[in-house]
Amino acid sequence: MVSFPWSILNRPIDLEVCALRRRVSAVVQTSIPAQAASLAYFAGGTALVAWLGSLITTTSVGSVWFDELAKPVFYPPPSTFGVVWTILYVMIAAAGWLAWRAGGGWRTTLPWTIQLGLNLGWTALFFGTQLPGWALLEIVLLLAAASWTTLAFRRHDRTAMALFIPYVVWIGFAAVLNGAIVIMN
Repeated sequence: MVSFPWSILNRPIDLEVCALRRRVSAVVQTSIPAQAASLAYFAGGTALVAWLGSLITTTSVGSVWFDELAKPVFYPPPSTFGVVWTILYVMIAAAGWLAWRAGGGWRTTLPWTIQLGLNLGWTALFFGTQLPGWALLEIVLLLAAASWTTLAFRRHDRTAMALFIPYVVWIGFAAVLNGAIVIMN
């Protein structure tokens, strides 16, 4: 008679190995066309928001309204914004795609899409309609959505989470700038 080896139940389960198996399985099971389509969604969606945001921003930056806004002493030089946002948008797209590839599905794509929409919404409120007070309320929602996205990424892909953290920090900084502008004007 063969007895069950009960000692195996006392071994700790290596959660990292289990997570790695799920990750590999998710990538292997995803077809090349599906991966290409998802990459197009994340890269295209981010590029669209970046492009629309730049169209909205260029109508206000350099305008009388924007030039006359009182800005805090810690307001960065204008050239900083283009460089920072270009890098962040690449990281946003890459993070979304990595989390999806790791098996995040709608659990990562939904918060990613919501935060991207709120990103564009803030730009439209602040620069498009020139309503910094409303933009301040909206950026709080954006910060919450970006934090939610980061936590969703953490459950599926740590690299995606790491790529998203600088964006969350920048949104926090932007919220402080937005708040200072509201107070000073």
